[in-house]
Amino acid sequence: MTASLSPRERFTRCAFGQDLDMLPVQCDFTARGLRRFLANKGIERISDLELLPFIDNHVLYGYMNGAVLRLKTMDYRGEKIIRDEWGCNWDCSQDLFYMDGPIKDWDDLEQYRFPDPEEAGYLDYTVWLINNGYARKYIVTGYHFCTLFERAYILRGFENFLTDLMDEEEKTSFLLDKITDFQVALAKRYIKLGVNCGRTVDDYGMQTAMLMSPEIWRKTFKPRLAKIVSVYRNAGLPMIHHSCGNITEIAGDLIEIGVNVINPVQPKAMNLESLAQKYGDKISFFGGICNQELLPLGTPEEINFTVGETVKLLGKYSRYIIAPSNGIGADVPQENIDAFLKAAQKYRLAE
Repeated sequence: MTASLSPRERFTRCAFGQDLDMLPVQCDFTARGLRRFLANKGIERISDLELLPFIDNHVLYGYMNGAVLRLKTMDYRGEKIIRDEWGCNWDCSQDLFYMDGPIKDWDDLEQYRFPDPEEAGYLDYTVWLINNGYARKYIVTGYHFCTLFERAYILRGFENFLTDLMDEEEKTSFLLDKITDFQVALAKRYIKLGVNCGRTVDDYGMQTAMLMSPEIWRKTFKPRLAKIVSVYRNAGLPMIHHSCGNITEIAGDLIEIGVNVINPVQPKAMNLESLAQKYGDKISFFGGICNQELLPLGTPEEINFTVGETVKLLGKYSRYIIAPSNGIGADVPQENIDAFLKAAQKYRLAE
């Protein structure tokens, strides 16, 4: 079938459950995986844009300037630790590994200064993408890195914040409200710039279950996430939410607050058959091809078979973006990346 839609149009129609010419494809990488893939192509610059001649990607991420963009492009400038605008430290020796945050004790909150979402230059990379026409052809997302739960526990420390959720409701609410205010203002700024999609990033799941009870998530995070999502949805834009792990118990809640696309849909953490049966006509799935075992350890034949079966399962209503379940790391052999890309092209025709 000849493609009749641009990547932007195709992804948007997929997100809203509309007719397609073929399924969208996306192949994202970790920073080190991206460096390895591009080096094999003779390219030194680490950028998602460098993938476009080789991969039919549909989504470009509007990374915030500063720590996030530097971590995503490995622009370390010899530094071992990068401090982001929230005062949190990140280990440059690993892909997106946080070290610590500035609110180790609640007394530190009194002196803590929250970042300004309107800071000059903060979204210069997104401005550059839009001014250079990428949003006309591709999806360019607002990028809410560490949206709520992750930002709070990075600021406070993981164990501290899990305890806070049980014992410090007032202080936790204050902190999360301030983070939410930042994200809502950032979403509005993204929309004014001209992004055509929103994307929140907040991991709520472990391999087998959620990191907190669904009841705590619904009480504490759902209404705040809904405020951020509504900014994009009220502007008529599709909304992606990324959460690693098993979040099956809140999939219906994400649909309820307006999320159109759920990512990364990890087959080692979630039952894809059950997920597709219950929600396949209500939300679009983005991911689903295992990068924990299949892509790094499988054979090209196994990858081809799995992509075909996953498209049948998750693509029943043409609401599926064929993609790895998280960014491909440097441990994935080139022949397996090639096998995934070949299979994605082979099976993407919407029935």
